[in-house]
Formats: sequence, C-alpha cells, structure tokens
Amino acid sequence: MMLHKYALTLLGLILAIPVIPACRAVHAPQMLATGSTSVARDFSETETDTDPSVNASIWPTRWGDDPSNRGVIIDLDPLANYRPIHYSRYHQGRSTPTEYEDAAQLAAALGIERGFKFKPEGPGAFVFVEDTLADEPIKDPPTMRFKYVSAQRMEAAKADAAPDDIDAREDHVTLERTWFTFRDPKPGKDTLGTIVLLPGMFGTPEPIVNAAERYWTTKGYAVLRMSSHPSRYTQHMTLPYFDGRTESIARQAAQSADQRVAECAYATHAALDHVFAQRASLEDHPVVLVGMSGGAMALPSVYAQNPERYDAAVLIAGGANFLRIMIESNYSDWIDAILIDFDPMEDDLGSPPPGVLDTLSERYLQLARLDAYHTAPTMGNIPVLLLHATNDKAVPAETGDLLYERLGKPERWTYPMGHELIFAALPTQIPRIDSWLSDKLHPAISTGAGQ
Repeated sequence: MMLHKYALTLLGLILAIPVIPACRAVHAPQMLATGSTSVARDFSETETDTDPSVNASIWPTRWGDDPSNRGVIIDLDPLANYRPIHYSRYHQGRSTPTEYEDAAQLAAALGIERGFKFKPEGPGAFVFVEDTLADEPIKDPPTMRFKYVSAQRMEAAKADAAPDDIDAREDHVTLERTWFTFRDPKPGKDTLGTIVLLPGMFGTPEPIVNAAERYWTTKGYAVLRMSSHPSRYTQHMTLPYFDGRTESIARQAAQSADQRVAECAYATHAALDHVFAQRASLEDHPVVLVGMSGGAMALPSVYAQNPERYDAAVLIAGGANFLRIMIESNYSDWIDAILIDFDPMEDDLGSPPPGVLDTLSERYLQLARLDAYHTAPTMGNIPVLLLHATNDKAVPAETGDLLYERLGKPERWTYPMGHELIFAALPTQIPRIDSWLSDKLHPAISTGAGQ
C-alpha cells in the first residue's frame, strides 16, 4: 500500500445517452468563505433515532470527527480547462503536487497540526485535472469553479503498512474530492432561485445537463452543478459470493453505499454554503434539487442531510435499493464500481442463485442507513416531481417504482421507454418541468404568465 506523508463502492449507475422525444403520463400526487477556501458547516442540531434528516448518528464521520466541519472548499480558476479521468480497476494511486496541496489545505481547515499520511483515489475513481495542454480557451466559462475536499480515517492502513513506517502519532486517511461549477442567472433576469443539478454517473448525460443549465440560467435561476459524483463514488470493489456469505456481502455493500452517498450530501451542503457566502441574496430565494439518474438516486439523501435548505425536488430516472440496482443494472459492468461475483471460480460474475437476490436485498436494506429507500420518506414537506421510464434497465424500472412508493407517491410523469430515451426526450420536457416549478414556487409569476 502506498501512503504519502505530511501533506495533506455504491454503485455508479447511470449514463444517459441522448436520442428522441416522447409522450408522458402524469400521475397526480396521492462553509464560511475566506479567501480561496471555505469550511463546510452542518447546521443540524437535533437528533432522533429514526429520522435520517435529523439523526446525526447515521451520518458517517470524516477526518477530524467534527460534524460541523467535515471538509474544505478550494476555489479553482473558472477560465481553466479541466478534463475528466476515470481510473481503471488496475490503477495504482500516485499523488501529484495537486493532491499534496489539497491534503494540506484540508488539514489546515480542520485544525490538524500533527503529522499524517494520506492515500489518493484508487481504482475506478473519477477525478478532474486541469488540462494545461488545451489550446482553445474555455467557451462560456462558469462564474465559479471549486472543489470540495474531505478525508476518511483509514485505520486498516496501519496494519497494512510496514512496521517501520507506523507512527502512532500520525493519522492515516483517504482523500476524496468533488468538483462543482456555479453560474449566475443571465443578466437582466429577476432572480428566481437556485437550481442544484446532480448529474448521472461521470457527469452524464453532459449535453442534456448543459442544456438544462443554459435553460434555467436564462429563465432567472442560478445553477450550482456537481460536475460528477464524488471521486470515490465509483471506486472499484468486487465482493465474491459464496454460500453462507449473504450477511457479509449485505453488510459490506451497505457500509460502502452509505459512505458514498453521504459524501454527495456533504459536498453539496458545503458547495451551497460557499455559493451563499458570496451570493447572500440567493438565500432569500427557493433552492431546487434536480437529480438525473445516479444523481436522482443520491438526491433523497442529499435532501435528508439538510432538509430545511430545499424547497422542491425533481428526480429523473432514479431508483431505490442500490444493491438491487448494482446487481441488475445493464450498466454495472461499464460502471465497474461495486460488483458482486456470484461465480468466483469463473471469469464472469455469474447470476445469483434462486432467492439469493431477494435475501441480499432485504438484509442490505436492514443494514443501509442512507439508501434512498430510507431517506426518500423525509421529503414529504416539499413538492416532488418524478420522471420515470417504464422500460428502464439501467436503473431498473421496478426500483423507480419503489422510489415512488417511498416518496409517498408524489406527482409522476411516466414514459414508455428506456433509460437512454427518457434523457433524449428531456430537452422537450425541461420547459414543462420549469412550469411545474413555477406553479409550486412562484404561483404569482406562473399565473401572470398564463394570462
């Protein structure tokens, strides 16, 4: 194991590929900034034993063990070109000066002065790096670009390290980063609020996310966009299944899922703090969560971590029960995040024996705390809209039905198509979604526009 000194797999699901428009069916509802960095703050104070929106005990800790200060925002040059890198499952993590600088800034923000060792992202991770060789200037640069950096303690590292490399006075941590952009509303428009865009895996479908971003900034919304899920969200792990290992597999999947989804929530919360610190007037306007595919799967937990902050939500082609999705999704091999090998003696993953998937899913849901299955019921206090593809195989349609049930059967528009086509049709639906938001959040404007 390679660890670096004194510096500072849920699943990935869901690519959506643009194709064609279609009809819909509608179901009525039955951190504080300072200079170039800011510290992430958590304003939740009350706790219960059952409600994920206020139960601090279900939220995983981060380095520093301070729920009011889990990470740091680092500003980036909005004019710089950045390119994504998806590490293969065989990637050997190597730290660049950027990782050392990120780790050092994180330690400083957390007030950690003792020595530590950190490990960068590993196989399957998804990161963004500045493209210093790009010839063309970035077109239509965002107003702001920044990243959220946090770390988890890695106690197992001490057992894996060479004996002469262990120092009890040092922490061993794993670094994680999430990149964001922010755009102000277009000039001349009355500010309507802030749209928080959570895309599909690896930032997909990028052309559709771009179109949605342009549309809403033109209408008068500021847009905070997660460039992709946190860097370790798609980090690779394979869990070999043998008879009798149901408990172990369910527990590992639940723990990994909770960590990955929690980081989405922490990063989004910190990003909004950072934006509001520089755009204080936005706090007086509605904040809307919009999740696409993998973003829609994480959205209920993003909401549950800070429910008082959000005023409406739109979930497009999402689902609940991540373990079932990761096994049944037709994108699981491509995403290559958390895989369950049902035939460890052969090269392929095999299929679950009869009844095993149901048993695994049931036990996973008992152990997971931040799956959308558990966090979706917290969203009953805000308007929620679902867009659902009845033939979805990427986020299997039945898991979308489960999400609908767990949300309390809010308004849902259904489309007789698969995952790719619902996103192909999305540009034709965005104005309708915008009208829905106006009806819920700006009824006076909506009524006036219709006269």
